[in-house]
Amino acid sequence: MISPVTNVIRCNVQKAKEVGLKWENASCSELRTYCLEILKEIGCSDNELPDNLQTREQQLNFITGFASFAFGEVQNVQSCN
Repeated sequence: MISPVTNVIRCNVQKAKEVGLKWENASCSELRTYCLEILKEIGCSDNELPDNLQTREQQLNFITGFASFAFGEVQNVQSCN
């Protein structure tokens, strides 16, 4: 059972899509650099992308996913029902 005071994160899908579309035209180098910046922001100190972020599609999905989290809004569970 979920406590009525538990918060959930709802994504702002529209803003996340806008970010994804913006990065679709970026060069491979720009995508790679931005993914590394995101990883550093969340505490990863590697200078190389992990195996699951090697393709352009994986990188775009990662950027869009991060944007959806970053633009998410915290709401009370009661307001979501």
